[in-house]
Amino acid sequence: MTAEPAPHLRCPLCAGANACAPARSGTFDEPCWCRDATFSVTLLARVPAPLRGVACVCAGCVAADTGSRGARA
Repeated sequence: MTAEPAPHLRCPLCAGANACAPARSGTFDEPCWCRDATFSVTLLARVPAPLRGVACVCAGCVAADTGSRGARA
């Protein structure tokens, strides 16, 4: 059984669109901006517990985080 991406299209930190291609398409085969981004531990710790590992943080929140690198909008 293959896992499918959750259909969360909003950033769990700012509620803006997260531009998550897999969430939008329903398949992890879809390329996404986040594969080239680095997310800091501090940034990911700010995601509410029920959404950790489920909803994607947006490029804007990654870019605003001083511990993250490589985000592109």
